[in-house]
Amino acid sequence: MKLTLNGNDLNFNDCEEIEADVNDTKQATITGYMVTNGKPSAVSFEVDIVHDPATLKAGQTYPTASAFGAADGALFFYWPNSTDHFTSQPAYPEGSVTITNVTSTSISGTFSGKLFDPSDFTATTVLYTVTNGSFTAKIDK
Repeated sequence: MKLTLNGNDLNFNDCEEIEADVNDTKQATITGYMVTNGKPSAVSFEVDIVHDPATLKAGQTYPTASAFGAADGALFFYWPNSTDHFTSQPAYPEGSVTITNVTSTSISGTFSGKLFDPSDFTATTVLYTVTNGSFTAKIDK
């Protein structure tokens, strides 16, 4: 996974997709990690697509969700360290994820969006602008 965050390039050397089930709704959770000597660091970036991973196909686009857990929406999470995190906010749903390729072992796509403090429910202050995001994730079954 790689992305540009406020103009700075961020590259992760490990990217995995897992299926999550939240409130009986299946979603694809795609996470980029920095791994050194087999151990992930505290820095990570996550793209959640609230859609059954088994039916994801190239060409599908998922806009940033205007409600948490909204079907066919996307959410973003960024952890720059072990204590802080930032997220997309439904009050300012700017961004999207586009699936570019799906095989039996991997999923690829592109993404962009805006991130806020998790307590900024009115989305008054954009803290991070994500551009040029892309991923190729190993599907973890």
